Amino acid sequence: MRRLRSTAVVLAAALVVPMVTAGTAAARPARGPVDPKTPSIPQRYLDQQISWAPCAFDAAIKASYPQAPTTNCAKVKVPMDWANPNAHPDVEVAIAYSKATGTSKGLMTTNPGGPGGAGLRLSAALGTEKPQLFSDFDLLGFDPRGFGASTPLRCVTTAEKLNALPTTPDYKERTAQTHKVEVAEAKLYAEACAAEEFGQFVSSQQTVYDMEFLRALFKARQLNFIGYSYGTWLGGWYADAYPQRVGRFVIDSNMDWTHTQWENVNFDPFSGQRRRDTQFFPWIGRHADQIQGLGATPAQVKAKYNQIRAGVIKLVKANRSDVQGVDLDGKIYSVIYGNVRFIRGTMDVLVHDEFVKDPPASKKIEAKHIDRAWARLAPELQAFDTIAAIRARYNVTVAATAVETMAASSDSVRTLLADARADARTMAAGEPLLLPPVGTTVRCNDTAWNKDPRFYLKEADKMAKKYDFFGYMNGVPMCAFWPYKPQDRKLDLTGSPRLLMVQGELDPATAYEGALRTHRDTSKATRFVAIDDEGQHGQYVGSASACAEAIGDTFVFTGELPARNKICGTTPLPAELTVYPVNGPLDGNAVHLPKSRSTPQKVTPFLQQVLDTVAAGTLR
Repeated sequence: MRRLRSTAVVLAAALVVPMVTAGTAAARPARGPVDPKTPSIPQRYLDQQISWAPCAFDAAIKASYPQAPTTNCAKVKVPMDWANPNAHPDVEVAIAYSKATGTSKGLMTTNPGGPGGAGLRLSAALGTEKPQLFSDFDLLGFDPRGFGASTPLRCVTTAEKLNALPTTPDYKERTAQTHKVEVAEAKLYAEACAAEEFGQFVSSQQTVYDMEFLRALFKARQLNFIGYSYGTWLGGWYADAYPQRVGRFVIDSNMDWTHTQWENVNFDPFSGQRRRDTQFFPWIGRHADQIQGLGATPAQVKAKYNQIRAGVIKLVKANRSDVQGVDLDGKIYSVIYGNVRFIRGTMDVLVHDEFVKDPPASKKIEAKHIDRAWARLAPELQAFDTIAAIRARYNVTVAATAVETMAASSDSVRTLLADARADARTMAAGEPLLLPPVGTTVRCNDTAWNKDPRFYLKEADKMAKKYDFFGYMNGVPMCAFWPYKPQDRKLDLTGSPRLLMVQGELDPATAYEGALRTHRDTSKATRFVAIDDEGQHGQYVGSASACAEAIGDTFVFTGELPARNKICGTTPLPAELTVYPVNGPLDGNAVHLPKSRSTPQKVTPFLQQVLDTVAAGTLR
């Protein structure tokens, strides 16, 4: 079987959730979710022999922090279905572990997001940025079931089915042909990822059971946790399932984890466009003297972006480009997760501009486009990245170094399918192949989805008009055709100690409004820290806000939470001296904003690599 390549708080204010419509209610089951029974752990899993060896990334950890303890890796067996341990073959979860160098405060694990983000390296990576984690905790990293080095989710289809898929020059054009394409692609991916029995058990609930097993395996009284993005969903579900086992939980850049997965993804066009239009484009405009040819005002930058994108689509329609408009939009959406990556996002716009000006016979972005784009950045901005990393991002380098691989190309389900179709053209009809596994599988298994594709088509058509950047991004999800019932639960965190929620006001991937709604749903068990005028996705550890970082440190290392919810200020964006206020959900009701000199907001290379890799796969 062939495997395809992967292109790899004003808390009293009224809550406004603009994306939730009357039609959304159809995505919820009539009676609402019911907590599943908590399974026992068969003794054979606790007694299994484990073969440890230093992790492949241990040298990189020690290069970043020489005093780090050795991180060892292994794979442990867990039931495919915790509710029926004997009904299916076992699967494996890849884990990484290091002992505290000082007096241990307990077991600390992490999750980088996704769903589907590989987290094996994350706990150690956080330690390279915050060494007290190494001294105070036994650190555990793991790849969630179905992804990374754990037993993989296999999405099986055939070349014939891929070759039969219809195509569209631009998903943003809401036509009958685009509708046809989205339905066909969703059907195919759902069929592929549900083809084997494991597909129905790649879920948050099963991963929560895996986490509890790992706590028991290491004989820890409680589990401590730092989770980002989807990791907040996972952390919230664990705290609801095992409240007595909750230690110090920091959940950062929160999903609306008391509501459905659909309500969460339906925030994305709104929150992504807010970050782009209120921070990224204005930042480019303010640096017009350091960036050639993109404009000096947000309106000019937006017009230039739209012009470049239109040029890409014109080439696609003329059969002169394999680069699509969704490729540019996807790269920008994921890269603006990080403030320091504004420079990389600017390069993405410039590279596509150079491609439109000089489309090559290869129909692909080439080194010349990257080199010309790089020359349009002033040295002061070039200092935030490297041309080698950008070349690696576009797969135009022979061999990338470890640092260069931080520039991993962004992959969406649509780009994965485009790559798959290209490969399938050279294969025999009916030949089986594996599509890359996608985190959407977890979303399908977690909560109920509307099964009528027309519902999603209408939503995407509406969003494309309302949010012209990426309003079309959701289209028809494969969850509309998912054959399995969700493994859902009703969250209220009864009995859980308080979790620390950290949230930026302008987060592009997890909307502030949704995070606030979840806090209100769980106000007796969560403390909410908001960061005014901050849009970075992922705040605690290497935060742009010293206030939020200090609150997180106090909680993680002493167990002390602030007495009440807090609003923090932040620091300037890269290469700037002041914070530029945004009239966002917090509406300026924050503490006085610092106006000190900006310093490059960089974390250790090893941690940055982990965060960039997860961001690159967020649309999968």
